[in-house]
Amino acid sequence: MKTALGYTRLSKDDAKSVSLDYQRAEIEKYCVGEGLHLIGIEEDNGISGKSIKARPAVTRVLRSVDTQAIDCVIVYKSDRMSRDGIESLQIEKLFLRKGVDYLSVTEGSLTSESVDDEFMRYIRAGLNQRERKLIGFRTRQALQRKKEKGERVGTVPFGMRLLPDGVHLEPDPQEQDVIKLILSLAKAGLSFRGIARELNQRGIKPKSGNQWAHVQVSRIIREAA
Repeated sequence: MKTALGYTRLSKDDAKSVSLDYQRAEIEKYCVGEGLHLIGIEEDNGISGKSIKARPAVTRVLRSVDTQAIDCVIVYKSDRMSRDGIESLQIEKLFLRKGVDYLSVTEGSLTSESVDDEFMRYIRAGLNQRERKLIGFRTRQALQRKKEKGERVGTVPFGMRLLPDGVHLEPDPQEQDVIKLILSLAKAGLSFRGIARELNQRGIKPKSGNQWAHVQVSRIIREAA
């Protein structure tokens, strides 16, 4: 009986990602149907598919492939492993080179070597990368719409405050005065560090922390430009 290792990933970028529980259940069902001995399922939770570099679980999976410690790897869909086109091709070539089967619940075998299968590898890699680009585009659009409606996007920026509804923002008069002071000090020729030092000496507090840093000053000036 061939030994199999599963891999699942849930993306923080895509609200429509298939849940980890569903991916695990489908991988387990696939192994039972194919007569594979599933020795474990590695999981990357809330991590983008843009690159494998920041994902510890997929790194362990590929290390097992490289050392030929397993016979096959099963994913729910190939884009769980990577959504970078070049990286996807490199991963599939690693499986081929090491003689380890790369199997997808929804796409079947990804390591066949017929002419059509090789062609489909390039198509699949391109589609995975296209999906990553579309997710990024949709995310930027959604954030822009929130900004246009005056809704909160991430942390509340300096100069604004959150309304009681917990969604919308309005200008904070006191912090707006601080922004005006920062801009006037910059116009007078003070450096970012000099402005931060002046604010700290005056006892003016940033939104978070007790002391101003030049990075915070730089961000406020950049956003006000």
